[in-house]
Amino acid sequence: MLRKASFLIISATIWLTSCSNDPVNDLSDLDSQVFITNRDKSANFKSFKTFSVSDSVTVVQDSRSGTALTSLDKDLLSRIITNMQNLGYTYVAVNKNPDVGLTAARITNTYLNVASNPYSSYWGGYYGGFYGYPGYYTYETSESYWAISMLDLKNADSTAQRLNVIWDAQIRGGGLANPDYIDQMVDSAFGQSTYLSLK
Repeated sequence: MLRKASFLIISATIWLTSCSNDPVNDLSDLDSQVFITNRDKSANFKSFKTFSVSDSVTVVQDSRSGTALTSLDKDLLSRIITNMQNLGYTYVAVNKNPDVGLTAARITNTYLNVASNPYSSYWGGYYGGFYGYPGYYTYETSESYWAISMLDLKNADSTAQRLNVIWDAQIRGGGLANPDYIDQMVDSAFGQSTYLSLK
């Protein structure tokens, strides 16, 4: 009787949890996107007038890196230029000593995860006969995101040969490789950083 009651309780629990709604699964790609921005609070953005943008996108995948300039990358860089101009900055070539420089990166990290199997003691211990059933399993997940950084070229530390990042943004979520979303994604990252405006 106890075994039958335990089986019914476990079955009911599995059935009830499998039928529950997961609001994250109902999000569209655009709804799932998250924009994280950060700034150097000591930076006086009003002191910067000109900017330049890197001619390619840095591609980082786990421990490897390189550069690329796909049509998607071109769209992203172009939209960065548009946003900076809309904020009141003047676009200049790299050799014209811009006050700030902007870079973009497409980053993908792959993780190996380990999870325990909550039913391993049930199958292997209580009823017996299934010894050796693993108590854990591994699975791989991958996360990609865009990163945009603004570097202070006007106040470069020539002694330490270092540039300060005075603003950066990360764009995470679904649909990051969809060219139809590029404008909205970049606009959203800059849009929540009103302190960048020179107007």
